[in-house]
Amino acid sequence: MRRRLLVIVFALVTGLILALSVPLVRATAEHRIQTSFIGRVEDGAWFADMASTALESGRTERLKAAADRYTALYDSHVAIVDADREIVVAPRPIDLAEPQVQSALLRALADRPARQPGLMWPWNDRPFVLADPVKRDGHTLGAVLIISPSDHARAEVADHLTLVALGSLAALAAVIIAVAAPVVRWVLRPVHELDRATHQVALGKLKTKVSERQGAPELRRLANSFNVMADSMHASQEQQRAFVAQASHQLRNPLTALRLRVENLEDYVTDPHGLHELHAAAEEADRFGEILDGLLRLARAEASEAERVPIDVTAVVTHRIDAWRTAYEAEGVPLTTQVPAAVRALALPDSLDHALDTLLDNALKFGDGTPVDITVAQAPDGDGTGSPRRPDNGVVEVTVRDGGSGLTAEELAQAGGRFWRSTRHQNVRGTGLGLALTRFVVEAGGGELRLAAAEPHGLAATVRLPTAPPSPPAAT
Repeated sequence: MRRRLLVIVFALVTGLILALSVPLVRATAEHRIQTSFIGRVEDGAWFADMASTALESGRTERLKAAADRYTALYDSHVAIVDADREIVVAPRPIDLAEPQVQSALLRALADRPARQPGLMWPWNDRPFVLADPVKRDGHTLGAVLIISPSDHARAEVADHLTLVALGSLAALAAVIIAVAAPVVRWVLRPVHELDRATHQVALGKLKTKVSERQGAPELRRLANSFNVMADSMHASQEQQRAFVAQASHQLRNPLTALRLRVENLEDYVTDPHGLHELHAAAEEADRFGEILDGLLRLARAEASEAERVPIDVTAVVTHRIDAWRTAYEAEGVPLTTQVPAAVRALALPDSLDHALDTLLDNALKFGDGTPVDITVAQAPDGDGTGSPRRPDNGVVEVTVRDGGSGLTAEELAQAGGRFWRSTRHQNVRGTGLGLALTRFVVEAGGGELRLAAAEPHGLAATVRLPTAPPSPPAAT
């Protein structure tokens, strides 16, 4: 946007400078041509007065000598032509058939005043052509023809044009650098601040504020409106989080009491069907408690405002695999790993630990007992279309892949939503909040959670985190 505004200002200033400089150059050229024309008219009148006597008496020696001196002094062609367009005096050969010469000569023989030549620009090398009638007692005896080079006049016009062009360029550069660029920066600084703040709000940082003391009054009002909007969104979100957290916490006590009362009924129920229903009610109470715990964790995660920190991906993955290996061995599920050394990424504290716990738990529950593979790799940061966004930084991909039944394309589009569970997994223990909470904590740290079908079957869950910048060398 800054470039576009500068282009607009550049075009306007350029048009203004051209509107002022072109008439100035034109007026200078006209003045120079007029000065040269007046000088040639005076010379022609002097020759015409001398030629009238010479043509009438037939004695042209003095006229020829004057023409020779004039030609040598001014490097011009002078010719005296009689009424029949025959050359009487001509120190140098002159082509009377040349169109410009012929037109001027015919006007002079017709006793019409000489026409002032048009503008002589530096790239126009035509000479000055002046024809003045030679008259005696009202009769036209001939004409004086003067052809002068225009080099000197064109050189003066070229010098003035160059001076004006250099001055215009200097003025244009001064206006752009000293006036336009600071004004554009002053106008766009609040816009850039609003753009940055909008991206921060889109990432969930609703406490972001912009300065209300920069830019034009309209932009200040816009900044004030943005701050009010951000405060309102933050207050509304805080109210929702507080309600979820308080409701989850407050429901824990009556739910625990209900669970104890259900367990106490077991001594008074002797019917087998009643005992089955009693145990089912206790399981539903446990499931309800898990949902409340999940909601409480989700509310706390959304309320967290931790900053991203560099984490050792290799160490975190190795630690979580060691923690889950016993559970996998108890179920007889092979667990394989491909973890390179010294891989670092940017993420929220403990977010990768939580994500791996969720993904390893899901792979164990829904992988149908097939081997589970964990891989860590580094790749260019792209959007999946083959065009990287930050090729100089890249991302770290942590993938948990199983060989179970996986999810259909329609289920993959819905997976990760709150309380969503596949219809095939309704009888498997869970709340439907694990992937939602994982996705939130990963994205809050600038990462991404991708779910895709594995080949030939199964599910591949990938956590993508931005690569951490290299650590500065230790001081010696």
